[in-house]
Amino acid sequence: MSDIYKKMKEKRDVWYEMERSNNEQRMLAEEYYKTELMPLIIDYFVQENANKVSETCEAMVLTLGTSYEPLVLSISVLKPKKVLILYTDKSHNLLDDVIEFTKLKPSQYVATDVDAENPLQLYRKIKNAYERWGRPKNIYVDFTGGTKSMAAGCAMAGSAIGAKLIYIAGNFLTDLRKPEPGSERLYYIDDPYAVFGDLEREQAILLFNNMDYVSACRIFEELEQRVPGTKEYSALKYISRAYNAWDSLDINGAAENLSKCCEIVATEGKVDKSFILNSNIEKLEKQLKAIEVLKIIHCSIETTKDKSEVFNNIGFLIANLYQNAMRREKQEKYEMASLLLYRILEIVEQKRLWNYGVDTSDADFTKLCEDENVLLENANKIISKVKGLTEWKELDKKISLLAGYIILAAVGDEIIKTKKPGKETDIINKLRSKVDTRNNSIFAHGFGFIDREKYMEFKKVVEDFVNLLCSIEGINKDELFSICEFIKL
Repeated sequence: MSDIYKKMKEKRDVWYEMERSNNEQRMLAEEYYKTELMPLIIDYFVQENANKVSETCEAMVLTLGTSYEPLVLSISVLKPKKVLILYTDKSHNLLDDVIEFTKLKPSQYVATDVDAENPLQLYRKIKNAYERWGRPKNIYVDFTGGTKSMAAGCAMAGSAIGAKLIYIAGNFLTDLRKPEPGSERLYYIDDPYAVFGDLEREQAILLFNNMDYVSACRIFEELEQRVPGTKEYSALKYISRAYNAWDSLDINGAAENLSKCCEIVATEGKVDKSFILNSNIEKLEKQLKAIEVLKIIHCSIETTKDKSEVFNNIGFLIANLYQNAMRREKQEKYEMASLLLYRILEIVEQKRLWNYGVDTSDADFTKLCEDENVLLENANKIISKVKGLTEWKELDKKISLLAGYIILAAVGDEIIKTKKPGKETDIINKLRSKVDTRNNSIFAHGFGFIDREKYMEFKKVVEDFVNLLCSIEGINKDELFSICEFIKL
């Protein structure tokens, strides 16, 4: 038993025995409580509850009801730097007691009156103070005092600004209309948002799985602020950011955020095997490595203009674009999906020509044939059998998609070879037909729209070429395509 408690108990017993049969005696008892007992109650309360405060209180909001004591106790233990006290016409006279006991400086606190039955007004005043204070992180709201409407408005505002919600409670002595001295305790209550957060979480997961990573991130970020004690929402926030960046081909942003996500999951997963995303950590780490490869590709093109890194890692590039196209397909955005698949078809042709030393942006045709006229003649033999094409007068150093495949057919490349000689033109004809559909779309050079049926036909052509390229080049297509496929929660 501490010395403070002993002194307080002595004073308390005296207070218990005081006469209260008339108004004068009640006022004497109240004065004794205020001058003799309250200072000891404060000291004892701080002694018993200081261990519940683990950080500096930047700001505090309190409602003043018919008792000044709970405000005095919470201010005394939390020692806030800034204070907002909300009082009513009936409680205004107790404000001086609060200031007297807490010794708040005029520059520290703001006191304002509110309508006891208007929680929205109280809510607005708290929000305004919060904004005026610069949105402090460590802010507390004590709604012990005041009416039920005031408590509701306080809790509502506290939840909205991410404050810690507290109240002071003790064994209330009905006949004396005060808590039993020494029984007062500081209590934290769960943010109501932590309960409703489950509903918000489900909504965010649904948005994430529907590939609306921006909206999902917004909710996860809010939950991260509102639900303390877990890194779950931090991890989900970062993976949402990473996938949104990756989906937009912002490779640097994807790498930065996915790295943070993996770091959290790896750390928390060691302690809690059921931690969110822990079952996906292996794939996420593989995705991070894939993104790093894509970064290297991007940097090599930006800084040195060297395409070697691109073609040495062509599987990663194709897998990245393909899965992006599949996400557009699920959203029924067939024009955009076709655009991405077209680029893959182009990359296949560029890779095969690069193997001969030919850069499609500035082709050196001697790499394919010492006499360019022979190559031109062989190409025109194929073109003459393709409906709608005009024979070439010369070889263009900037090789288009269809021209690239014609040249590959002319040199007998495996990507265009068939089991029956001479059937290469059938492949070119089919390819030309599907490419024309894309070229005539609104996202390319025309005004048409690609419906699902046309898209699926084009997709089949692209997939056939990708499968053949991966088989020829020894690319592990299944693994790379799996790595680049976004997870679902």
